[in-house]
Amino acid sequence: MKKKSNLDLWSLLIERIIIHDIPKRRKAQMDIVPYYSEQDTEIPDGTRMFFKERIISALQSIKAFNICYDNDIDSPVPLYVDNLLTSTDDIFVDQSKKMADRLLNVQDGVNAAGILLVISGKIDDKKICVLMKLEKDNGLQLERNNQTNSFDIKEIKDLMLTHKTRLFKVGLLFQRKDFNLNYDGTLMDFQIDIRAKKEIQTFFMAAFLGCKPYNDPKVATRKFYKYTRIFIESMIDDKIAQAKYTQDLNSYIQKNQSTVCPKEFADEYFTDSTHKDNYKKYIQEKKIPYSRAVVKDTTLINNQIKEIRVFFHNGVTLVGNKGTLDKKVEFSKLENGQDKAEIISKIKKIS
Repeated sequence: MKKKSNLDLWSLLIERIIIHDIPKRRKAQMDIVPYYSEQDTEIPDGTRMFFKERIISALQSIKAFNICYDNDIDSPVPLYVDNLLTSTDDIFVDQSKKMADRLLNVQDGVNAAGILLVISGKIDDKKICVLMKLEKDNGLQLERNNQTNSFDIKEIKDLMLTHKTRLFKVGLLFQRKDFNLNYDGTLMDFQIDIRAKKEIQTFFMAAFLGCKPYNDPKVATRKFYKYTRIFIESMIDDKIAQAKYTQDLNSYIQKNQSTVCPKEFADEYFTDSTHKDNYKKYIQEKKIPYSRAVVKDTTLINNQIKEIRVFFHNGVTLVGNKGTLDKKVEFSKLENGQDKAEIISKIKKIS
């Protein structure tokens, strides 16, 4: 059977939600524990739809990416998730409390206090588990219902709507065999600073979920760059547009962010809607997810992205370091069909 590429998130059915309040704790403060709910919360239909839409919005973001379990990380959460997905006993509350313990234990003094939502549900009638962490304002305490020994889901919704807290991290996990997929889940982590040039490793994905990015970042980045270059060079006839898009691609791949995404590149740089539509079709034909981010690692393409060469029929070649000639050379089309390149700079040396 052919492997799928992504889930049908709109078929998500939320069945149960439980809320645990995770305080801020330094490693030395071993007496601090989560404020647990002792039972899952009632979910009004409107609230159920609200969380479904928020989860889908996060996981369909171009910054979301697929993840798989990392056997080199000693996290018990994959076991807890597997228990929820496979057990016929009612272990939902018990396993969710263990997840809350793990989240508290892997946080340090830098991590903000938060709210952990553990959600069980289904996609296409197959079990899934969603783990959400919401960041809280300092000093904010949830009010616990003493009658139900749980936190009120409406309070969480109201906090999100009034921006006193914000969706911070969302991980959806499942058994890959149920969906005929090669990975174990999808993650959107709003804490990842995509403008910071660093590895995409956060405590939530690694230490808590016990996961790593699904695709080898080096290979995925090279594949994105390779086929985007091929598209620009073979399917765009205008040589000036080719030069511009190649420079744009080199600039994009060198931006201080931790992920790359074909849709993001196309939306940001393609000025012609036909180019954008053709690029989407081409990328999908190459089995590259168009709207899904991949973790960036330029190790295999560093030599390609750091220099651009423009060859002219008259024997002149322009070379741009850092992969671009932007703001250094101005390209234009002459009436006779020839291309004009105007260098904007001072002469440094003649040899």
